[in-house]
Amino acid sequence: MSTDYYHQSVLAKEVLQYLEPKKNQDFIDCTLGGGGHTGLILEQTKPNGRVLAFERDQTAIQASKKKLVKDLDRLFIVNSSYTDLKTVWPKYEKKMPNLQGILLDLGLSSDQLDKANRGFSFKDQGPLDMRFDDKQQTLTASDIILEWPEDKLNKIFWEYGEEKKARALTKGIIKNRSSWMKSRVPGLKQKQKFITTAMFVSAILQILKIKETSLARFRVHPATKVFQALRIAVNDELSNVASILPQALEILPVGGRLAVISFHSLEDRIVKNYFKSLLKTCICPKSAPVCTCESIARAKILTAKGIRPSAEEVKNNYRSRSATLRVIAKL
Repeated sequence: MSTDYYHQSVLAKEVLQYLEPKKNQDFIDCTLGGGGHTGLILEQTKPNGRVLAFERDQTAIQASKKKLVKDLDRLFIVNSSYTDLKTVWPKYEKKMPNLQGILLDLGLSSDQLDKANRGFSFKDQGPLDMRFDDKQQTLTASDIILEWPEDKLNKIFWEYGEEKKARALTKGIIKNRSSWMKSRVPGLKQKQKFITTAMFVSAILQILKIKETSLARFRVHPATKVFQALRIAVNDELSNVASILPQALEILPVGGRLAVISFHSLEDRIVKNYFKSLLKTCICPKSAPVCTCESIARAKILTAKGIRPSAEEVKNNYRSRSATLRVIAKL
């Protein structure tokens, strides 16, 4: 398995600023990726601080092991979704008695985006796949495009992609299905129902009546929202985010911090609303003369408006432009 893997960690300086890793403290990185954030935390927590990291992508795991080889004795990697945190944590709790923080970076790595065979990018010719884990996940973006009914397609384009032309795109895609079924990706077995990213993008442009020669006038590629919607649907991303937040809060000790980096409004809204819900104290009706619910705030928000990348970071890493970091401390 190749370990040629690269990724620029977003908001790295800010993550360290808010998580405040110190000597011999323990942390959980729910999204290991290329090991960038994890490496920085391991460096700050020498000599005995540990990190428990979750990662579904085997290529990323192998690359991180190579990158962090000097600290592997302090790094526990779990080849699983971060949604398994509550189940996995008891196996490591005694090995990590000084847990101080949890990080969740919801962005795709540059490697995933740029490798044509992953199907995340519309800039390359490869199978329309989009699975984070092609060993354990079975549903692909091609499956959705070739098999899902019109109403479900329209729903994900409208809700997950926030695509205003969802209806027109859906109807156009349905019309293209028969020709796509006859044109599979060369080299793949017939039972693997993949269409290519190039075929799909070409169809999107045709449906929207946009010529490839005129793409330069668009600030964002016309296929961007559709690709986002498919990726979210394939990997059940929004449900996963909603699932991990309460798990992370439960595991953290009082004073422990939870940092989340999101990359689009749908994820960020889930994080923002969950964090706000932890601030609630009394939930009694306003008409009640005294508080009887005994509800208390469960966390303190440390980033009132969310932290965005600096102009310099965006210049050096354009993909960081949409990132937002939100952090809470458990009460």
